[in-house]
This record gives sequence, structure tokens and C-alpha cells, in this order.
Amino acid sequence: MRHRPAEKPCEIGDGRMRSEAQRDLEKENLLDSRLAYQGKIIGLKLETYRLGQKTKIAEIVRHPGAVVIVPVDAEGNLLLVRQWRRAANEILIELPAGTLEPNEPPATAALRELQEETGYAAKALIPLGGFFSAPGFCTEYLHLFAAEGLSPAPLPPDDDEQIDLLSLPLADAFQMIEKGEIQDAKTIAGLFRYQLWKNPCATSF
Repeated sequence: MRHRPAEKPCEIGDGRMRSEAQRDLEKENLLDSRLAYQGKIIGLKLETYRLGQKTKIAEIVRHPGAVVIVPVDAEGNLLLVRQWRRAANEILIELPAGTLEPNEPPATAALRELQEETGYAAKALIPLGGFFSAPGFCTEYLHLFAAEGLSPAPLPPDDDEQIDLLSLPLADAFQMIEKGEIQDAKTIAGLFRYQLWKNPCATSF
């Protein structure tokens, strides 16, 4: 299957791209910004701005950020977790992950979450970049790590986390994505990013 070449970004009269012009317009015409709600983890910020003759209100979920870990054991298998997710109303299969504590470095959070969710510590933690979870309305940025050199070192889990641990090859995880058995976005993104790091010359998965 042939892919169409990407179109070049369109410039407006002053040399800016359309996305840059939109950014500047919204920032320059901000009328109000207020915190409407603050919970234990997330907050809801309302930003009012003028766009032409219209007034717009952006609803932005503020999130402190999180970490996602790809744990790899001595046999090269991945450790995934299976847990109940109330918001999704389903049991999901995911990479270990968790929210950053206030002022907590991402690497520290990754090691902590790895022990809490899998019961393993890691000798090596490799940063693999990161990604926004839902940038259309949420500030959450997820820091991705690979974890190697695993050894048993459990920490007490959160009281609302009853987790089943799965060990499987990367190829099996990709098959589970294909079959719809893995539906969690951060897990899908993390596994593909890990594969690109592990085998940067791969042309298929």
C-alpha cells in the first residue's frame, strides 16, 4: 500500500505556521483562568479566551504527570499487570504505571511503582522519552522507562490495587494488542516505543 506524502505545513502572511498562529492568538486573547476544582490528584482549570467575535472556554484537566515502566526479566519476558479500572469499568492489562508524588523525580517514581505493582526492583532504568496521554484536554505527561536487572523486592501496594502479574514475550504482547486484549493507550504506546529502542532497524512488528 502506497502512502501519500505529507503536505507541507501552511504558513500565514507573517511566516508563522497555522498552529503557531493559533497558539499565539489564544495566549494573547486570554481573558480569564481559574481553578474550578481541585481533587486529591487532578484539578479542573477553566480558561476563557476570545477567538474572533466569539468567547471560548477551555476545560483543562490538570494532572501532576506519571511514569510508565516496561519491566524485562532475565529471560527477556515482559511483566504486565492485570487490574480492575473503575473509570473504564473493565479489567485491563497494562504496563506498570503510576502518578508522580509532589516534587518526585520521574526515575524515583518509576522504581517505586515497579516495586509496588510487580514486587521487583531494577538494577537498570533506561529512560525512553515520554508522551502526553490526552493533550486535547489534559496536561498529563507520561515518562517512559525500561527496567532491567530485576530482583524480588516487594513494597506494599496501594489499598485499592489488587493486581495480577503476567509474564510474556514481547511478540505475545503485540498479538494481544492485535486481538484487542490490550486496550490501554499508554501500554500500547510504551510497547511500540520499547520495540523501536530495542530494535531501531525493525521495519515491522
